[in-house]
Amino acid sequence: MPPSRRYPCRIMSNLTPNLAQRIAEFAAGMAQTDAALPPPVADLCRAMMLNAAAAALAGAAHPDGVALARFVRAMGGNGRCTIIGMGQRTSPVYAALVNGALVRMLDFDDNAADTGSHPTAAVFPAAMAVGEMQACAGAAVLSAFAAGCEIAARLASDAATGGNAGAIGAAAASAMLLGLDADGIANAVGIAAGGAETGVGYPAAGAAALAAGQSAMRGVMAALLAAESIAGAPVDLPAGPDALAGLGQSWRLADPGITIRLYPCHPAGHSVIDAALDLTQLHRFAPADIASVHVGVTAAGLEQLPHHLPADGWQARSSAGFIAAATLCHGQPLINFFSDAAVQDAGVRALMGRVSVEATLPPSALSRHPAEMAVTLNDGRTLRHRIDHPRGTPAMPLDADELEAKFLYCTRYILPADHIDEAISGFRNITTIENISGMVSVLGG
Repeated sequence: MPPSRRYPCRIMSNLTPNLAQRIAEFAAGMAQTDAALPPPVADLCRAMMLNAAAAALAGAAHPDGVALARFVRAMGGNGRCTIIGMGQRTSPVYAALVNGALVRMLDFDDNAADTGSHPTAAVFPAAMAVGEMQACAGAAVLSAFAAGCEIAARLASDAATGGNAGAIGAAAASAMLLGLDADGIANAVGIAAGGAETGVGYPAAGAAALAAGQSAMRGVMAALLAAESIAGAPVDLPAGPDALAGLGQSWRLADPGITIRLYPCHPAGHSVIDAALDLTQLHRFAPADIASVHVGVTAAGLEQLPHHLPADGWQARSSAGFIAAATLCHGQPLINFFSDAAVQDAGVRALMGRVSVEATLPPSALSRHPAEMAVTLNDGRTLRHRIDHPRGTPAMPLDADELEAKFLYCTRYILPADHIDEAISGFRNITTIENISGMVSVLGG
């Protein structure tokens, strides 16, 4: 079916615009004009998509990612859409499921700077799957991705809609690429809003990743069902501040912005990492020179980094003590820092015994996750350094070279060199691509 076709769908019965209808009006308007996406937002979304592909390709080597792809293969599918890094094709619904999980698998994706939500993990897999199935132009996929992420980022700021934010954003993006009209998009949003995430904590990488994959899958399913003229339930606006106020006039993706992670761990730990890296670079001390380390964070940061002695690699990603000790011992944290084996590193464990972490910093309106580190050396000197804005946050964004270096690191064992270059070029020049299918297939490995 051609991507430009507008599907007639049942008209929503509410006379007062509700959440689904307001989203639909915005998404339909985005789908109808190339001028709706401001250049700075377009540039950010290119970076977000490239980063998501990098995170998914790295996640493809994780045992839980391999198991999920094996499950999907056993379930069957029409083989029209690429599973990233697996050399496997399946249905758009299952591709969204697996690819969404892969993006989140290693905690190496992006997040909204204000809420910490993960819009890209749900919207990117959905947009890529439907875009590949429909042979959409790159410009259409970029616009759909931007619209879906903007919707998801806004809804995540409200407790009443946060659990459905990713699925709704994925549904809107998918419906745009299927060519649904405003009523059809509203139906897709209503269908996607039918089942929320529970908001419970995730005890393992696979469980957290699967939640993102399920949001992406729900979004694609909702759009495909709406294309069959199945009506979604009207979704009322939640009470309190209007999360959709200014939708279409301003972009939350640009302000407060998106953090593209330089390190594969909880964003509350990134300031701790940068403080440790800066101290070691400025003062050139070795782990054996350290008598004690004190890390100061906010109370909210301490809640998000709760694991004093992590039992495995997943807990290590949310352990300020481990993050500080591993960085001081080995430098910039890489993916293998957060393996189960690395958690048992004797040098890191020994230094962790000399690390204390306390909530000594007040909340800051300017910085979501500030951190201050004080390293006392054996010679009696105490070295201090504070980080308010770690690398990758909107105040300190990654430049093109840093993002490409991350992509190379994540993909070096998955893609051949020519496919790496082609993927980077594809995302950088996505608006010039007439049919995105070839670009997506390159990511298959």
